Amino acid sequence: MASQSFVFLCVLLLLSSSCIEARPNSLFERLKELQVGSTGGGGGCAACTIAVSLLDQLSNIHNKTIDHVLEEICSYFPGEVAITCDYFVVTLGPTIIKLITTGANPDEVCHGLAFCTDPTCALWPRSSSIQTQPIPEMIQFQKRWNPWDWLLSILERVGNHKPDEDFDDDLFSAIPYLRGSYWRGKDCADNNAHVYPGRVSLNLDPQVDDNCNGIYGSDANGTSWEDLLCKDSGARGTIVVGDSAGAHFEIPPDWLTASQINKNTYRDLLERLSLELDLPHKGGYTGFFPSTTSVPVDSVYKRMAARNLCNHRDFQNLGVNGARSGAVYDSIIPTLARTPKDKPVLLFLELIGNDVCSGHHTLDSMTTPQEFKQNILKTLNYLEANLPSNSHVVFVGLADGLVLWDTLWNRTHPIGVEYERVYDYLNCLNISPCWVWMNSNQTVREAGQARADALNLVYGEIMKEYGGQYKQFDMAYYDFPFKAIVKQWQQMGGQTWQLIEPVDGFHPNQMANVLMARYFWDILSKEHPQFLGPQNPKNDVIYKMFGDQGGY
Repeated sequence: MASQSFVFLCVLLLLSSSCIEARPNSLFERLKELQVGSTGGGGGCAACTIAVSLLDQLSNIHNKTIDHVLEEICSYFPGEVAITCDYFVVTLGPTIIKLITTGANPDEVCHGLAFCTDPTCALWPRSSSIQTQPIPEMIQFQKRWNPWDWLLSILERVGNHKPDEDFDDDLFSAIPYLRGSYWRGKDCADNNAHVYPGRVSLNLDPQVDDNCNGIYGSDANGTSWEDLLCKDSGARGTIVVGDSAGAHFEIPPDWLTASQINKNTYRDLLERLSLELDLPHKGGYTGFFPSTTSVPVDSVYKRMAARNLCNHRDFQNLGVNGARSGAVYDSIIPTLARTPKDKPVLLFLELIGNDVCSGHHTLDSMTTPQEFKQNILKTLNYLEANLPSNSHVVFVGLADGLVLWDTLWNRTHPIGVEYERVYDYLNCLNISPCWVWMNSNQTVREAGQARADALNLVYGEIMKEYGGQYKQFDMAYYDFPFKAIVKQWQQMGGQTWQLIEPVDGFHPNQMANVLMARYFWDILSKEHPQFLGPQNPKNDVIYKMFGDQGGY
């Protein structure tokens, strides 16, 4: 069980780390800072409470005793996670069984286990008159237990937001995970730093696909197919720089839905953690996975690649969970893999909430308009020095976060209680991913939205005051399109809650990402068609000769 507690601790810490400013130091420091800023046991308390809740629900659903559930739960987890699970079940299992059989609810169990230290922070209504006290031996166990090391073996490898396996140091990788080719186009020659997606082909050897778009070789006259099919085609890359929404953050709902948990539920746990719980390969900016009925996928990049097959693999997703405007300049934008000699890009700068969603539960910690302006200008100056000419920057505004509470507060969270209780519980522990919007206090919600609206006005100021100063790119601004896609969705017969990630109650879900991709494509086609580049009339020839161009 306690391994399950640890698993959900990992999940909750990753979720809650969206409150912490992303920095160039390690994710370990970010997670430590989050835990230090928490109260009542923080993420460990929440993880324990969720884990015990699921154990109790599994017991009821399958009509099994708690000790029986504990005996089999570790088999649900992969590899080393299962081994860790076995250890904690042996260590904590007897105490869990004792507390549950005496009528304690999950909050009370975790208080007895010393994961939780503030009885007023409760996810569940009190079910009995039991007054649990931290068990002394459990307090000593907590002092000895360090839950961070196992998680860090994965997270430390992506703490600098660069591919973990990149043998030629060109910021592209041949493997998908750990900031690899799910995040940036696949490196087709990871032993050659002169070969990478998005470069202008030098054609030193036509047999070498030096920009990894799957087009190589030459015709009978010795002219390279790259020149014949792609030169002067208006090819360009697609890049998103921003936060967890751009990276497409998702905690699988079945992880926290007891009725859906089975031996296959957590089989991809390690894979999901190696992706930081993000799905850039299925997101609305850089997704490239095939679309299916169960998992529809559409993205701006996917449409750019279909428009001009020479754009194949030319994408980068620099979305980072928890990124605020200051972090973009400090630690994220320096990982951009583009030089002025490469192909131009369509770059989205999206920061939908972390500048108001501070990890500190106070309105004073929100980014001010002056700070926001300076942070964005520093990022634009970096882009001016590093982007190719004829590039385009699209600003995406902060969200209207009021929709979260208005839509979800009285609905039931996958764990089994109303979102209002979940929000209040996370706020009590100081680990909410967005205190200002996920809050039962209307005054706080409206104050957060007022600041978000003020920050959005900064983009217009920048475009008016500085637009003529940038020679490498032009700029456009669009509101975060959630309201627009909700309107479309409702016209299709859907409801707003169906577009929000159910576990965190905050991020746009898979369908919302599809609708956002369509929104941006349609509006850019209408208002800024030059941002998208022309349709390549030689696409049919490319497909006939090179098929899927090596895939992804």
